Order: sequence, then C-alpha cells, then structure tokens
Amino acid sequence: MAKSKAFASSLKSFLPVILAVAMLPLAASAKPKFKVLKSVSGGMFTGLTLDAEGNLYGVTGGGGTHNEGTVFKLTHHPSGKWTETVLHSFDGTDGYSASGRLIFDDAGNLYGTAFNGGQPYYGGTVYELTPGAAGWNFKVLYSFCPIYGCPDGAGPDGLIIDKQHNLYGTTASGGAYDDGTVFELTPDSETWGESVLYSFGSGSHDGARPLDVPTFGAAGDLYATTYYGGVYGGGTVFELRHTSREAWGEDVLYNFCPGGAPCDDGQGPYAGLVLGGSGSLYGTTTQGGRNTCGETHCGTVYKLTPDPNGHWKETVLYGFPNPGNGSFPTGGVVRDGAGSLYGATVGGGTGSCSGGCGVAYKLEPQGRAKWKYSVLHRFDGSDGGQPLGGLILDAKGNLFGTAYDTVFEITQ
Repeated sequence: MAKSKAFASSLKSFLPVILAVAMLPLAASAKPKFKVLKSVSGGMFTGLTLDAEGNLYGVTGGGGTHNEGTVFKLTHHPSGKWTETVLHSFDGTDGYSASGRLIFDDAGNLYGTAFNGGQPYYGGTVYELTPGAAGWNFKVLYSFCPIYGCPDGAGPDGLIIDKQHNLYGTTASGGAYDDGTVFELTPDSETWGESVLYSFGSGSHDGARPLDVPTFGAAGDLYATTYYGGVYGGGTVFELRHTSREAWGEDVLYNFCPGGAPCDDGQGPYAGLVLGGSGSLYGTTTQGGRNTCGETHCGTVYKLTPDPNGHWKETVLYGFPNPGNGSFPTGGVVRDGAGSLYGATVGGGTGSCSGGCGVAYKLEPQGRAKWKYSVLHRFDGSDGGQPLGGLILDAKGNLFGTAYDTVFEITQ
C-alpha cells in the first residue's frame, strides 16, 4: 500500500512502523460484524470524530485539490448509505499533512491541526472550520515555526478544548530545546495567542517528542506521553499542573524501560492516554513487552495506577505475543462503560501489507487483575490496512475507525 507524502513527512521519523513478521497460525474465533462504510482517498492516519447526528469527520494526509490533504465529512443517511463531502482542501500555505483527530466546540465549530505547512515558516498550523449557509469557512488560527530551536514549537498533532474555549496540544519538535512542547492557544477578539506551557529536553530526563494530545485530569491538569526520553530513553508518561496562575510545572509519572532492553514494561508510547476509575490512566506502547516481532518487540497495553503517596505503578495489561493477532499498537485505547478497552494495531494480522495489515482488538477485564484479549477484525488489505489512528465508540457501543483508505464500523 503506497505511503503518501503526509505519512512520510509526519510519521516516518518517529515510528519504526512495520518490520517483516512471520505469519503464525491463527486461532479460530467468532468475529463481530465489520463493515466498510466508505473508501476515502488521500491516506488517513488519524482517527474520526462523531457529531450528535451520527455523522463522521476526519482528515487525509494527501489528496484534495492541491494534493496536500483534506478535511472531510461522512454523512449517514437513513438508507444506510454514507456520502463524503470535502469541507476543505489544503494548499500548503494553510497547512499540509493534516494530523490529529478533529474536535468540536459547543457552538458546532471544528478545530484541527496540520503537521506541516502554513505561512510564513511552514511548521504546521492550528485551524478552525465554521459552518455557514454556503458551506464551511476555513481559518488558520496559528502557524508554527519549524526553525531549529523555534520556541513556539513545530509539528502539532491534535487538540483538546476547555470550557473557556482555550485549545491545548503538543508539538513533536521545536521549543527551547527542539524536543517538542505543550502549548495553549487562547482566543482574544479576532486573534489567538499562543503560549508554550512546557518545552521538553532540558536535560533533566523530562521526556522528548510528544506525539499526541494531552488528556484533562479532574483538577484541570494535563496528562500525556513522550515517545522518547526519560531516565531510560524509552519514553515517559507525564503530568503538567498549575504551579501558579500562569505557570505550569512538569512531573514525570513513569519512565519506560527501567530494566533496559527488551523493555518488558513497554517502550515508545506513541498515543495519548485515557482516564479510568480512581484516577488511573490507560495507554499503549508501540514497542517493548516480552514478545518479539522480528527485530523488535510487539508492544503493550498498560495501566498506571496512583497511590496515596503520589507514586504511580505501571501494569502491563497485555503484551502482544503473536503477530497474527496484532502487533505495534499506535492509536491508544478507548474505554467503554464496563471498563473494556478497544484499540487497533498497525502490524500483525493477515493480508498483503508488509508485516500484516493490522487488527482491531478488545481487552475485557475478568477480575483479579486478569484481562481477556480478543481480535475483533483482521484487516487483509482489501478492506483497508494499518489502522494508525485508533478507534472511537458511539453511545450504542459501535466502533468506528480508519484504515489508510477506508472508514469502517465494527458492531459487536
């Protein structure tokens, strides 16, 4: 499956994607219902967003009028048919390599990021799409600078929004030490002001290269991951908290790979985090774990649990042991009301893709710290492949995701 310019420029530097893997025999299992909803050209490397009417929104890294990527909407019709509408085609000056899941504000406006592009420095953009009578109006809210050491960051990858309509995100590079930032965008009349809340790479083992959006904690603090760095170089889970009205401080909650290679606890957390009960955090690592997939290890799903003394314990819920059942999870997990976790892997499974086309999976708690793993779907290339962006859940428990050139649904 050909890789677009967006994939090469945005992700290749950070993800040691798929290695050659020996396909192992697969155990028979009952499959939930899988359906391709729509084929979308341009390459989709991030997940989807649902609106209140059940329509889906996403981005492509390429394609569109200028072959620089698009923002699109899939409209669900009562007949079951889905139709695609391109809301915006990027031309490079307003961004390219669209990245990160789109988000809505309470007025129905959409916000997103482009990993590259934007005038005058082409370090990526934050943009807004506002619905109107004649379509959606596109506006660049902020353009980042890609120059080495550029203090405002470069390479944004998704956003979250607070009740005051402030936007938060991370950049994969730039900042005071060129190892990435956490930033905030604040609306002020017709303009948006950018503030760097934290710059990584100060030499204090604080982590490097955050690659996904933060998650809000109950007290308004931010939780996120870095792909590299930390005490052992295997990446970190960190918290940003207010130290004063305008200042933020970083606490590293966990450093991956304390025992050294092969990093049984995981290595390289590419995705962000999901909050669970009692303040616990759930996430994935693209590598590490006890099981080998070719020249590296297959990745993990993990849980971090706080104790009353402020320490955090990491537990590997699942280490991917069999490439035929998935390897290299990148999109993180989503959690349902019963505590089950759902995600996808870019490797393993079956099909014509190099190293396998990936799988969608479920982890179900069984009590006494045990979890049951099941494969919901194995991609084979004809139905898409290498689902990098993870999954989302609707109110009925249906799952939606992207697999390079397909948008799909899984009903259980």
